[in-house]
Amino acid sequence: MATVIASSSRPVRHRQTSAFRLALILAGMFSLSSLLTAAVLWLGTEREARSEQRQELVADARDLALLSYQRGLDALSTEIEERIILGAGLERWYALYAGNGIKLAGNLDDRPMREGWSERRLTPRATSLAPSPAEHLLTLYTLRTDRGGWLVVGRDAYYIRHMREVAERIFLLALALIVAVSLVVGWLIGRQLLRRVGAMSVAAERISDGDLDHRMPLRGAGDELDMIALTVNQMLDRIASLLADVRRLGADIAHDLRTPLTRLRRRLEQLRTPPPHPAAHEAAVDAALAEIDGLLDVFQALLRIAGIESGEMRSGFASVDLAAVLAELVDAYAAVAEAEGHHLDARIAPQPPVSGDRGLLVQAFVNLIENAIRHTPPGTRITLELKRVGDELHAGVRDDGPGIPAHEHAQVLQPFMRLDRSRHTEGNGLGLALVRSVAELHRAALVLDDAAPGLVVTLVFPLPPA
Repeated sequence: MATVIASSSRPVRHRQTSAFRLALILAGMFSLSSLLTAAVLWLGTEREARSEQRQELVADARDLALLSYQRGLDALSTEIEERIILGAGLERWYALYAGNGIKLAGNLDDRPMREGWSERRLTPRATSLAPSPAEHLLTLYTLRTDRGGWLVVGRDAYYIRHMREVAERIFLLALALIVAVSLVVGWLIGRQLLRRVGAMSVAAERISDGDLDHRMPLRGAGDELDMIALTVNQMLDRIASLLADVRRLGADIAHDLRTPLTRLRRRLEQLRTPPPHPAAHEAAVDAALAEIDGLLDVFQALLRIAGIESGEMRSGFASVDLAAVLAELVDAYAAVAEAEGHHLDARIAPQPPVSGDRGLLVQAFVNLIENAIRHTPPGTRITLELKRVGDELHAGVRDDGPGIPAHEHAQVLQPFMRLDRSRHTEGNGLGLALVRSVAELHRAALVLDDAAPGLVVTLVFPLPPA
């Protein structure tokens, strides 16, 4: 049954982009905040304007009351009429009534029935002037004069309302402009975003079609999309490296297994013809079994490396004393090294323990010791080292043999990689590959360096902060 994968190249509309939606959200939030701010400012401004208007009315009324006290009601009437004439168009309102309710002066016809503040809508009956086409609301202040009369001073609140209407129009215009600009900016950003996402989508389709050498485009802005593209490119580089390793590993496995399998086939063919002596027959069988054991060792090493690289063994980590581990290995391999004409010693100082798998660490250092014994001439000195350098623990194996050329340090860490391309030397080329896998499992760096002369292979463990 075939599996059909639907294409995800459906075009995205500008209004569906996150940038456009974000612009809408920001426009709404800014509009709401602007509305609240304008309301607070207007209420404060209107309250202040009304307070100033009332203070002006009180001051005006007191000045006129003082005039009445000093010069009488006739002088006050004359002053009111002059103020009305001089203040025409300024929406000033006055009225002076005698104690019996007769109007003496002013442009207001209805007298308030009590002292203090009151409001009255401007109607033709309330004023002796021509009615205004607009609806006006008067704020009135009434007090009794010392002569027994009533003095009314008023101001039209129209200008306050007019100021509010102007402010509302300005605010609505600014709000519309803000929303329009936000939408345009959101559309422009969305279009730019769609271009970049479209380029990344095209690149992803090319990669999914098998072009693993293609990479996500980078703009160089260092923004979120660049970070995603860079991460994806790093992932693709890693995948390409792993695929190259798999291809090379397959070729190396075929190359390394062909020779022992050929030898095994030849030995089995020889066994089809019984040898003249039983000892020769047993020797041929033993040789065939040795070839099979060698092949099994290769597969066992590959399986072990795969298990280590899976990372599942980290769950069993415990505290490991590397000083004790290296000391035990010196005791175990001193005689082996001496039998091969080498000298094995140690420079080990007590150090803090590391978190790890003791068995894997032992196997890694065993591989390094055996490599040094196997690939150096007799008389070579091999030294196990353990020291602390800053916040790191350096554990390694040093020899004064011929060493490895610097340009081949990275290559010898690959599986089945040997300096002897003819495969005549003993080993399967998996020793250092296993050491590298163990180091990566323990998040340690594996460093190959020139010992001048010789080679030093060091596992660098990061120490936890004190």
